[in-house]
Amino acid sequence: MTSQTAIVAEIRPGMKPALEKRLQDGPPFDLAAEGFERHEVFVGDRDVVFVFTGPGAVSQLARMAATPALFRHVLAMTGLLAAPRLLQQTYGWDRHAGGDAAQRAPARANGS
Repeated sequence: MTSQTAIVAEIRPGMKPALEKRLQDGPPFDLAAEGFERHEVFVGDRDVVFVFTGPGAVSQLARMAATPALFRHVLAMTGLLAAPRLLQQTYGWDRHAGGDAAQRAPARANGS
C-alpha cells in the first residue's frame, strides 16, 4: 500500500536562498532504488516540508536515515534548517474512490 510521510522543519533566518540552491540538484538519493514513487518539497517563507510517497514510506525513510550518505546530507542541512518533525499520513481522500460519502470518509493509515 502506498503511503506518505512528511518532514517539516523551520528554515533558519536568511537561509532560504541557500536551501533553494541545494534543492535545485534534486534529492540526494535515487527514488526508485530507495522504493519511493514520488518526493516533493514545499518551501514557504519560514518552513519547508519534504513529502515522501511510496510503499512503506515511513520504514523506507527510517532505513535511509541509517545510511552514511544520507546522514552526511542531513548534517549539512542542519545549518539551513531547525526543529525537524516527522508527520505520518493519518487521513486521505481520493476523488476516484466513488461510492457514497461513508466510503470516502477519512481513512486511518497505519504507516505501512
